Amino acid sequence: MARSFYRHSLGALGLFGALVGAQVHASAVAPSQPLEVLPSGHPVVAVSIDGSAPRRFVIDTAASNTTIMPKLRAEMPGLVAKPSDDLLDGASGRIAVETAVVRELQVAGHSFRSPELMLLPPGPTDRLGVDGILGADIIADFVVEMNMPGRTWRMASKLEAGMLDGLPASVPIVLDRHRAPRLTIRINGVEMPAVLDTGARGTVVNWAAAKAIGLKPDSPGLVKASDIKGATNHATASVETPLSALTIGEARIEGGKARIADLSVFKELGFELDQPAVILGIDTFADRRLIIDHPGLRLHVSPSLASPTPASQS
Repeated sequence: MARSFYRHSLGALGLFGALVGAQVHASAVAPSQPLEVLPSGHPVVAVSIDGSAPRRFVIDTAASNTTIMPKLRAEMPGLVAKPSDDLLDGASGRIAVETAVVRELQVAGHSFRSPELMLLPPGPTDRLGVDGILGADIIADFVVEMNMPGRTWRMASKLEAGMLDGLPASVPIVLDRHRAPRLTIRINGVEMPAVLDTGARGTVVNWAAAKAIGLKPDSPGLVKASDIKGATNHATASVETPLSALTIGEARIEGGKARIADLSVFKELGFELDQPAVILGIDTFADRRLIIDHPGLRLHVSPSLASPTPASQS
């Protein structure tokens, strides 16, 4: 069986593809947990595998499978790996991967029995220095709250009292066949579909989306940006553009940027070449609190929580 899925993010994109689900045993209370934010902006949380000391995993809403990085795999010689039937599609290329079943995974007070985890081969994401990626197979049945500037997070079975305080903006989401959240946003006032990808360092739009907001390859103001890479060593050239505004419901994000590239992964996401499409990265929420209510199919976003600059320092 050969299937192709958009599967890995971290610096560009997200992990897709459905493997084996895990049995979950949840605690009754969802207390706040510490959240580490990398210099790249990626949210990192503590995960324990088979009773180990806490390991550092990136929360990746567009990753279908929780993943062990090569660094951690080397420290787990007892893993029994098997080739996956599914190829991993990065931003611009495909590679074969392996999987392994572990006894238990624990995160944020929840315990998951016998999850099958993907084993990522060496690649560009190694530079983040983390141990793994926490994907939709673990988080997509829960309400996931991330306070990026406050450096806290929690994972609850349902919305709890007080969770939505200070979160006036709310938009519907749908979970696609890989359980990644999809929503409609506006860029520079133009409505377009997006995939919420907290594993993506920056927001990426295709050229159809760029055209919709009046941009062409020779438009003034575009600057060459770094190549976009996913899980593989393949790369796609991109350019960067400033955004007047990106809005999610009533939440307005100004002064942001997006990279423009016709990534092969957009096709894997079901978008046609002439259809605007957006990978909504974690940069969008760097100064905000957000709640991804997977069971209720809503995304809630706070106003900016950044401290205003005192007049004497402006």
